[in-house]
Amino acid sequence: MPAALEPARTEHRPAAPKIRRASPAMSAGDAFDLLPNAMMVCDERGRVVAANARLRADLGRAAGDDATCCSLLGCGRPGTDLEGDCITARVVEEGEALPQVWVDSASGRMRVTAAPLYDDPSHVVIELRRERRFSQAQPQLRVFTFGGLRVQSPDGELAGPWLDQRAGQLLRYLACERRRVAPADAIAEAIWPQAGAAAGNSVRHFVHVLREHLEPNRPRREESSYIVCRRGGYALASDRVWIDADEFESAASAGMAALASGDLRTAERRLTRAAQLYTGDFLAEEPYAEWALTEREHLRATACNVLRVLADLRAEAPEAVACLERLADMEPFDTDVQRQLLASWLRDGRRSRAARHYETFRRRLMREFGEHPDFELAELAAGGG
Repeated sequence: MPAALEPARTEHRPAAPKIRRASPAMSAGDAFDLLPNAMMVCDERGRVVAANARLRADLGRAAGDDATCCSLLGCGRPGTDLEGDCITARVVEEGEALPQVWVDSASGRMRVTAAPLYDDPSHVVIELRRERRFSQAQPQLRVFTFGGLRVQSPDGELAGPWLDQRAGQLLRYLACERRRVAPADAIAEAIWPQAGAAAGNSVRHFVHVLREHLEPNRPRREESSYIVCRRGGYALASDRVWIDADEFESAASAGMAALASGDLRTAERRLTRAAQLYTGDFLAEEPYAEWALTEREHLRATACNVLRVLADLRAEAPEAVACLERLADMEPFDTDVQRQLLASWLRDGRRSRAARHYETFRRRLMREFGEHPDFELAELAAGGG
């Protein structure tokens, strides 16, 4: 090979390219601050040591002096792309860029990339990009999972017997697995375990049937707008399918982040939105489906936390009692919740209702656990609760 065509060989990493400045007065810090996407730099412990203007605008007070990647991005949260992981620790340990992940930040769902800082691998630069909003030109499917499955297309409600048949079961499963591509064999094992060797054909057939129900006017051979095929599996198209569980989690996460930062007004507003979205258990019509149990319990626990915080934020206002009533129904054996609700009713003079509820709670506790409540109604009435 001629010398002029030989590849360059060096044992040193090439120097970083020089940045062309917009003006002689602009510094590297200025350029960082003007980047259109939210950016931050974290040290090896995950503490935010630099944040640009877009990140401060997106996350507000959550991006304060004590912020960490974990407090802003929810690192380690079960059921997310960062389950069991701190994004900074992972990049520092592996010494290379992290593939794109999804997180529910204080301002909503975002796509996140991270890489070691070029000249200091003990620091990590993290970029956050907002989830792409639905375009007016794109069809949007709305899937409601709380309290029972409902589906709305741009043309109106999609109903019919198919919702209780195999195609409906497939839609429920994809909604449960909405954060990832569901492999065809996993779908078959969850929904049609008896299919055996024909499992693959069964999955393909019912994916086709589901697409026909969701898009009855889709031209033949045209790709589905709502169900995509990736790496031998299937998923709901995240840019065209809205799911109430996603919005619920986003609102709850933003509310808790605002609460942690001391922004009580924003916290109450976002948590109220989350409470409004949670209208019942996730896919309540599938109570025995093992594949839905973990997600259902996670969302239910999140809803209980939302209601607890709202009850505290609203103190003795009527709205606080409404939160406690919902919470008592969801946590029928939680003594503290039942005590709070009974005390609220007694303060409002609703003694008959309090007496009936206390007796029901006492019997339920005795029947299930052989125990009596650790408080008496008379104590609460006397102000001892």
